[in-house]
Amino acid sequence: MSKFTAPIIVLFGLLLVCQPPTSSAAQSIVLTDDIQMALGQAFMAEEDYYRAITEYKKLIFLFPDSEHLPGALYQIGLAYYNGKDYESAVKSFARVRQTYAASYFSSAALHEGLSYEKLGRDDAAALAYERSRMFNASHPDAANAHLSIVLNAAEHDDIAKVRSELNDFQVNYPEKVSVPLTQELFSLIDTYEAQPKKSPGLAGTMSAIIPGSGQAYANHYKDGLMAFAVNGLFIAATIAAIDNKNYALAGIVGGIGVPFYVGNIYGAANAAQKWNLSLSRKLRNDLSMTLNYHF
Repeated sequence: MSKFTAPIIVLFGLLLVCQPPTSSAAQSIVLTDDIQMALGQAFMAEEDYYRAITEYKKLIFLFPDSEHLPGALYQIGLAYYNGKDYESAVKSFARVRQTYAASYFSSAALHEGLSYEKLGRDDAAALAYERSRMFNASHPDAANAHLSIVLNAAEHDDIAKVRSELNDFQVNYPEKVSVPLTQELFSLIDTYEAQPKKSPGLAGTMSAIIPGSGQAYANHYKDGLMAFAVNGLFIAATIAAIDNKNYALAGIVGGIGVPFYVGNIYGAANAAQKWNLSLSRKLRNDLSMTLNYHF
């Protein structure tokens, strides 16, 4: 099905419904807020998000008193989110939350948090998740916001918060997390905590003494071998120039080699941080898969 099929089907159906009883009369369609909303939904179904946004905005402009207004604005946020325009999504969801709190607050706050997370603004995301679950704890998206808090804490290695939030989630939503599932989740956390973390400081110190050794310590063996080879060549060339009393050449080669040496130290520290981050992201993914919660 092409991206135009669903909207065409909707319009064709409307033409049939709106046909006058006699064939001699002029045919026309009276545009209503229901029709305008249906057009937006049709483009959303086809994943043509920016055309959907246009149709929803038409509804807001043409029918400012429509009962579809809150839903249209929320759908605009979802369209921006699905289209990866997260800055615009944040603004749309915040507007929904502030204007139509009674019906859309928890859902809008959840997706506002998800948008912030995509932008790398984790503090703002955590605040939005808290808003979602505190406004109406019985709302389905409040439960999802609670799970988002768990996953966000896991990615940032805040294991104490992960454990605490999972315990609270089990108490608040016992129908969503069985005892065996809870045991499996905590087993994943135990496995994560048992894995050795890498010290960025130690990695940098090791590479300061022996270039490349810090990268090897952080399991980046190819990077370590490259750092060792490059820095080894510069060090050897500098020593050789000094032995030949060619101090000018030694100064030039050594000067060129200094940035590589310093970069080797920072690279080792970054490699250790990446190793730790890979472990925390794996925990997040494992928890997400086990909970069957994906965004």
